[in-house]
Amino acid sequence: MSRTFVLGAPLLAVAAARMKADVNYIGVADGGASSWMTANHVFLRDVWEDGELTTRRLQRLYHRLYPGSSLWTDASLDEETFLKAAAYARERRARVVLCVCEGQTATPAMGDAADWLVAGPAGVVGAPGQAVTLGAGESVASWAGAMALCLMNGLDLARMEPFCRRAAAFADEPPWYDEVAYG
Repeated sequence: MSRTFVLGAPLLAVAAARMKADVNYIGVADGGASSWMTANHVFLRDVWEDGELTTRRLQRLYHRLYPGSSLWTDASLDEETFLKAAAYARERRARVVLCVCEGQTATPAMGDAADWLVAGPAGVVGAPGQAVTLGAGESVASWAGAMALCLMNGLDLARMEPFCRRAAAFADEPPWYDEVAYG
Protein backbone atom coordinates (compact mmCIF):
# COMPACT_ATOMS: atom_id res chain seq x y z
CA MET A 1 0.00 0.00 0.00
CA SER A 2 1.26 3.44 -0.83
CA ARG A 3 1.78 6.18 1.69
CA THR A 4 0.81 9.79 1.25
CA PHE A 5 3.19 12.44 2.54
CA VAL A 6 2.27 16.12 2.53
CA LEU A 7 5.15 18.54 2.73
CA GLY A 8 4.44 21.95 4.28
CA ALA A 9 0.79 22.24 3.17
CA PRO A 10 -1.62 21.73 6.11
CA LEU A 11 -4.74 22.43 4.00
CA LEU A 12 -3.81 19.68 1.52
CA ALA A 13 -3.12 17.29 4.40
CA VAL A 14 -6.53 17.92 5.94
CA ALA A 15 -8.29 17.69 2.57
CA ALA A 16 -6.75 14.27 1.92
CA ALA A 17 -7.38 13.00 5.45
CA ARG A 18 -11.04 14.01 5.25
CA MET A 19 -11.25 11.78 2.16
CA LYS A 20 -9.99 8.86 4.26
CA ALA A 21 -6.50 8.87 2.79
CA ASP A 22 -3.72 7.94 5.22
CA VAL A 23 -1.85 11.24 5.37
CA ASN A 24 1.54 11.91 6.95
CA TYR A 25 2.47 15.58 7.40
CA ILE A 26 6.04 16.83 7.37
CA GLY A 27 6.86 20.51 7.78
CA VAL A 28 6.53 23.62 9.87
CA ALA A 29 3.23 24.16 11.69
CA ASP A 30 2.32 26.14 14.77
CA GLY A 31 0.32 24.65 17.63
CA GLY A 32 -3.02 25.68 16.15
CA ALA A 33 -2.31 24.14 12.76
CA SER A 34 -0.98 20.97 14.38
CA SER A 35 -4.12 20.64 16.52
CA TRP A 36 -6.34 21.25 13.47
CA MET A 37 -4.52 18.60 11.46
CA THR A 38 -4.65 16.08 14.31
CA ALA A 39 -8.38 16.71 14.79
CA ASN A 40 -8.83 15.95 11.09
CA HIS A 41 -6.95 12.62 11.28
CA VAL A 42 -3.60 13.72 9.82
CA PHE A 43 -0.58 11.84 11.18
CA LEU A 44 2.06 14.36 12.21
CA ARG A 45 5.42 12.81 11.35
CA ASP A 46 8.08 15.52 11.48
CA VAL A 47 6.67 18.88 12.58
CA TRP A 48 8.54 21.95 13.75
CA GLU A 49 6.79 24.89 15.40
CA ASP A 50 9.22 27.51 14.19
CA GLY A 51 11.91 28.09 11.65
CA GLU A 52 11.76 26.94 8.09
CA LEU A 53 12.08 23.75 6.13
CA THR A 54 15.86 23.42 5.93
CA THR A 55 17.86 20.88 3.96
CA ARG A 56 18.61 19.00 7.16
CA ARG A 57 14.91 18.84 8.04
CA LEU A 58 14.04 17.86 4.50
CA GLN A 59 16.37 14.86 4.72
CA ARG A 60 13.90 13.26 7.14
CA LEU A 61 11.48 13.06 4.23
CA TYR A 62 14.01 11.09 2.19
CA HIS A 63 14.10 8.34 4.80
CA ARG A 64 10.31 8.07 4.95
CA LEU A 65 9.64 7.72 1.22
CA TYR A 66 9.68 4.40 -0.57
CA PRO A 67 8.51 3.13 -3.98
CA GLY A 68 4.81 3.77 -4.50
CA SER A 69 4.59 6.63 -2.00
CA SER A 70 3.18 10.00 -3.00
CA LEU A 71 4.69 13.35 -2.08
CA TRP A 72 2.17 16.18 -2.12
CA THR A 73 2.89 19.86 -1.73
CA ASP A 74 1.53 23.21 -2.80
CA ALA A 75 3.33 26.10 -4.43
CA SER A 76 4.04 27.82 -1.11
CA LEU A 77 7.47 26.14 -1.07
CA ASP A 78 10.26 28.02 -2.77
CA GLU A 79 11.58 26.51 -5.98
CA GLU A 80 14.86 25.26 -4.50
CA THR A 81 13.15 23.42 -1.62
CA PHE A 82 10.52 21.93 -3.91
CA LEU A 83 13.09 20.71 -6.42
CA LYS A 84 15.17 19.11 -3.67
CA ALA A 85 12.09 17.36 -2.26
CA ALA A 86 11.08 16.22 -5.76
CA ALA A 87 14.61 14.87 -6.35
CA TYR A 88 14.40 12.89 -3.09
CA ALA A 89 11.03 11.49 -4.15
CA ARG A 90 12.29 10.51 -7.60
CA GLU A 91 15.34 8.82 -6.14
CA ARG A 92 13.05 6.82 -3.85
CA ARG A 93 10.66 6.13 -6.79
CA ALA A 94 7.78 8.05 -5.22
CA ARG A 95 5.22 10.10 -7.13
CA VAL A 96 5.36 13.94 -6.89
CA VAL A 97 2.11 15.93 -6.89
CA LEU A 98 2.22 19.74 -7.00
CA CYS A 99 -0.96 21.69 -6.26
CA VAL A 100 -1.07 25.36 -7.19
CA CYS A 101 -3.73 26.79 -4.89
CA GLU A 102 -5.41 30.16 -5.29
CA GLY A 103 -2.97 33.03 -4.88
CA GLN A 104 0.09 30.82 -5.42
CA THR A 105 2.44 30.62 -8.38
CA ALA A 106 4.79 27.87 -9.42
CA THR A 107 7.79 28.10 -11.72
CA PRO A 108 8.17 26.07 -14.93
CA ALA A 109 10.96 24.08 -13.25
CA MET A 110 8.54 23.09 -10.49
CA GLY A 111 5.99 21.97 -13.06
CA ASP A 112 8.65 19.96 -14.89
CA ALA A 113 9.57 18.13 -11.68
CA ALA A 114 5.99 17.09 -10.90
CA ASP A 115 4.40 13.82 -11.95
CA TRP A 116 1.01 15.46 -11.43
CA LEU A 117 0.13 19.14 -11.35
CA VAL A 118 -3.28 20.30 -10.11
CA ALA A 119 -4.11 23.96 -10.70
CA GLY A 120 -6.66 26.53 -11.76
CA PRO A 121 -6.77 27.75 -15.37
CA ALA A 122 -3.73 30.01 -15.05
CA GLY A 123 -1.67 27.81 -12.73
CA VAL A 124 -0.37 25.07 -15.03
CA VAL A 125 3.34 25.62 -15.72
CA GLY A 126 6.15 23.55 -17.13
CA ALA A 127 5.68 20.05 -18.48
CA PRO A 128 4.39 17.82 -15.68
CA GLY A 129 3.69 14.16 -16.32
CA GLN A 130 -0.04 14.89 -16.11
CA ALA A 131 -1.88 18.14 -15.49
CA VAL A 132 -5.35 18.69 -14.12
CA THR A 133 -6.82 22.12 -14.85
CA LEU A 134 -9.78 23.10 -12.71
CA GLY A 135 -12.54 25.46 -13.66
CA ALA A 136 -13.75 28.61 -11.98
CA GLY A 137 -15.20 27.98 -8.54
CA GLU A 138 -13.47 24.62 -8.11
CA SER A 139 -11.15 24.10 -5.15
CA VAL A 140 -7.64 22.80 -5.79
CA ALA A 141 -7.33 21.58 -2.18
CA SER A 142 -10.64 19.70 -2.30
CA TRP A 143 -9.72 18.10 -5.64
CA ALA A 144 -6.32 17.15 -4.24
CA GLY A 145 -7.87 15.51 -1.20
CA ALA A 146 -10.08 13.31 -3.34
CA MET A 147 -7.23 12.61 -5.75
CA ALA A 148 -4.99 11.42 -2.89
CA LEU A 149 -7.52 8.72 -2.04
CA CYS A 150 -7.93 7.77 -5.70
CA LEU A 151 -4.18 7.47 -6.29
CA MET A 152 -3.82 5.36 -3.15
CA ASN A 153 -6.34 2.99 -4.70
CA GLY A 154 -4.63 2.90 -8.10
CA LEU A 155 -7.17 4.86 -10.14
CA ASP A 156 -6.17 6.68 -13.31
CA LEU A 157 -7.37 10.17 -14.24
CA ALA A 158 -10.39 9.00 -16.23
CA ARG A 159 -11.66 6.89 -13.34
CA MET A 160 -10.97 9.45 -10.61
CA GLU A 161 -12.27 12.55 -12.38
CA PRO A 162 -16.01 12.31 -11.52
CA PHE A 163 -15.29 11.80 -7.81
CA CYS A 164 -12.68 14.56 -7.74
CA ARG A 165 -14.97 17.02 -9.57
CA ARG A 166 -17.68 16.44 -6.97
CA ALA A 167 -15.14 17.14 -4.22
CA ALA A 168 -13.77 20.23 -6.00
CA ALA A 169 -17.24 21.78 -5.94
CA PHE A 170 -16.74 22.28 -2.19
CA ALA A 171 -14.82 25.52 -2.53
CA ASP A 172 -15.21 26.92 1.00
CA GLU A 173 -13.56 24.11 2.91
CA PRO A 174 -12.45 20.57 2.08
CA PRO A 175 -15.36 18.13 2.33
CA TRP A 176 -15.56 14.88 4.24
CA TYR A 177 -15.66 11.63 2.28
CA ASP A 178 -19.34 10.99 3.05
CA GLU A 179 -20.35 14.41 1.69
CA VAL A 180 -18.80 13.57 -1.68
CA ALA A 181 -19.50 9.84 -1.94
CA TYR A 182 -23.09 9.91 -0.67
CA GLY A 183 -24.09 13.59 -0.91
